[in-house]
Amino acid sequence: MAYRWRLIQEIRYGHFGDYMKTWAKLDSVMRERGWITARVLVPTAGPNNEFVAEFEYPDLAIYERENKAFYSDPDAFAAFQAGAEFVVQGTARTELYEDMPLEFFRED
Repeated sequence: MAYRWRLIQEIRYGHFGDYMKTWAKLDSVMRERGWITARVLVPTAGPNNEFVAEFEYPDLAIYERENKAFYSDPDAFAAFQAGAEFVVQGTARTELYEDMPLEFFRED
Protein backbone atom coordinates (compact mmCIF):
# COMPACT_ATOMS: atom_id res chain seq x y z
CA MET A 1 0.00 0.00 0.00
CA ALA A 2 1.51 3.34 -1.06
CA TYR A 3 1.52 6.56 0.95
CA ARG A 4 1.55 10.10 -0.39
CA TRP A 5 2.82 12.91 1.87
CA ARG A 6 2.29 16.55 0.95
CA LEU A 7 3.78 19.75 2.29
CA ILE A 8 1.54 22.70 1.37
CA GLN A 9 2.39 26.32 2.11
CA GLU A 10 1.97 29.84 0.82
CA ILE A 11 5.10 31.69 -0.24
CA ARG A 12 5.44 35.43 0.34
CA TYR A 13 4.77 37.58 -2.72
CA GLY A 14 7.92 38.52 -4.58
CA HIS A 15 9.89 35.63 -3.06
CA PHE A 16 8.76 32.52 -4.93
CA GLY A 17 12.03 32.34 -6.85
CA ASP A 18 14.01 32.77 -3.63
CA TYR A 19 12.07 29.94 -2.03
CA MET A 20 12.58 27.67 -5.04
CA LYS A 21 16.36 28.18 -4.79
CA THR A 22 16.26 26.89 -1.21
CA TRP A 23 14.07 23.98 -2.30
CA ALA A 24 16.55 23.10 -5.06
CA LYS A 25 19.30 22.89 -2.42
CA LEU A 26 17.13 20.63 -0.27
CA ASP A 27 16.34 18.47 -3.30
CA SER A 28 20.07 18.09 -3.97
CA VAL A 29 20.74 16.99 -0.40
CA MET A 30 17.90 14.48 -0.58
CA ARG A 31 19.22 13.05 -3.85
CA GLU A 32 22.72 12.75 -2.35
CA ARG A 33 21.24 10.72 0.53
CA GLY A 34 19.28 8.47 -1.83
CA TRP A 35 15.96 9.60 -0.33
CA ILE A 36 12.69 9.90 -2.18
CA THR A 37 12.34 13.38 -3.69
CA ALA A 38 9.26 15.47 -4.22
CA ARG A 39 7.16 16.30 -7.17
CA VAL A 40 6.64 20.07 -6.93
CA LEU A 41 3.18 21.39 -7.78
CA VAL A 42 1.72 24.88 -8.06
CA PRO A 43 -1.94 25.70 -8.61
CA THR A 44 -3.27 26.28 -12.10
CA ALA A 45 -6.19 27.95 -10.35
CA GLY A 46 -6.76 28.56 -6.68
CA PRO A 47 -4.63 30.17 -3.99
CA ASN A 48 -1.84 32.37 -5.32
CA ASN A 49 1.78 31.57 -4.46
CA GLU A 50 0.90 28.17 -3.05
CA PHE A 51 3.70 25.61 -3.09
CA VAL A 52 3.04 21.88 -2.84
CA ALA A 53 5.73 19.24 -2.46
CA GLU A 54 4.36 15.73 -2.94
CA PHE A 55 6.33 12.66 -1.95
CA GLU A 56 5.19 9.13 -2.79
CA TYR A 57 6.39 6.31 -0.55
CA PRO A 58 5.85 2.63 -1.30
CA ASP A 59 4.99 1.92 2.34
CA LEU A 60 4.69 3.55 5.74
CA ALA A 61 7.96 2.05 7.01
CA ILE A 62 9.99 3.85 4.32
CA TYR A 63 8.17 7.11 5.04
CA GLU A 64 8.95 6.78 8.75
CA ARG A 65 12.60 5.81 8.13
CA GLU A 66 13.25 8.73 5.77
CA ASN A 67 11.37 11.19 8.00
CA LYS A 68 13.51 10.18 10.99
CA ALA A 69 16.69 10.39 8.90
CA PHE A 70 15.70 13.83 7.61
CA TYR A 71 15.17 15.31 11.08
CA SER A 72 18.44 13.87 12.35
CA ASP A 73 20.49 15.10 9.36
CA PRO A 74 21.88 18.62 10.06
CA ASP A 75 22.50 19.41 6.37
CA ALA A 76 19.05 18.34 5.23
CA PHE A 77 17.25 20.12 8.04
CA ALA A 78 19.31 23.30 7.54
CA ALA A 79 18.44 23.28 3.83
CA PHE A 80 14.76 22.95 4.75
CA GLN A 81 14.92 25.71 7.35
CA ALA A 82 16.59 28.07 4.88
CA GLY A 83 13.27 28.42 3.08
CA ALA A 84 11.28 29.32 6.20
CA GLU A 85 11.83 33.05 5.84
CA PHE A 86 9.87 32.98 2.56
CA VAL A 87 6.82 31.10 3.91
CA VAL A 88 3.78 33.04 5.11
CA GLN A 89 3.60 32.18 8.80
CA GLY A 90 0.69 29.95 9.70
CA THR A 91 0.07 28.65 6.18
CA ALA A 92 2.24 25.51 6.20
CA ARG A 93 0.47 22.20 6.65
CA THR A 94 1.07 18.57 5.82
CA GLU A 95 -1.15 15.78 4.60
CA LEU A 96 -0.59 12.03 4.53
CA TYR A 97 -2.77 9.84 2.32
CA GLU A 98 -2.78 6.11 1.74
CA ASP A 99 -4.11 4.05 -1.13
CA MET A 100 -7.66 2.81 -0.73
CA PRO A 101 -7.97 -0.60 -2.32
CA LEU A 102 -11.24 -0.78 -4.23
CA GLU A 103 -11.42 -4.50 -3.50
CA PHE A 104 -12.87 -3.60 -0.09
CA PHE A 105 -16.01 -2.33 -1.81
CA ARG A 106 -16.47 -4.72 -4.72
CA GLU A 107 -19.26 -7.21 -4.55
CA ASP A 108 -18.52 -10.59 -6.00
